[in-house]
Amino acid sequence: MQITIREALPAELAPAGQLTAAVYQDESLAEETYLPRLLDAAARHAAEGAWQLIAVADADGADGGVGAASAGGTAGRLVGAAVYTVAGSEFADIAADGEAEIRMLATAGDLRGQGIGEALVLDCVRRARKEGRPALVLSTKPEMRAAQRLYARLGFTRTPERDWEYAPGKGLLTYRLRLD
Repeated sequence: MQITIREALPAELAPAGQLTAAVYQDESLAEETYLPRLLDAAARHAAEGAWQLIAVADADGADGGVGAASAGGTAGRLVGAAVYTVAGSEFADIAADGEAEIRMLATAGDLRGQGIGEALVLDCVRRARKEGRPALVLSTKPEMRAAQRLYARLGFTRTPERDWEYAPGKGLLTYRLRLD
């Protein structure tokens, strides 16, 4: 399977939101009240300092490997999504001092473990480096152990001093990848 990572086109925003909301709902990672925000990829993409990224698998999926590209549209199946945002954006939760942030990372459930999430994260790293950002940060739920292993493997370090609660008793762990 060949994967292309790119910004979502207007017609792909609703499917990107649907994929994100479905993954978070299916994995019990979001409360019902948060699902409308997950669904609204168009708002994320329209916000200043935020971009809805998508992972698209080629139509034939014949070669079995995962590669990432960042150019042009491609026909195929939407298999992942993530938001790349920067400090000061309404979608940045913890980014500060010029940092970039990854939000709402989701991979199609039937394709987990095939490098799609990694390709999305690496595209965010590439974007942040190209922009000269000092770091890339993210938040994750404590139960998202596979994601935490991915972040550690890619060089992110835990930043417990930045951990936060999105609701009373519902905490998030934070990670940071230094880029400078």
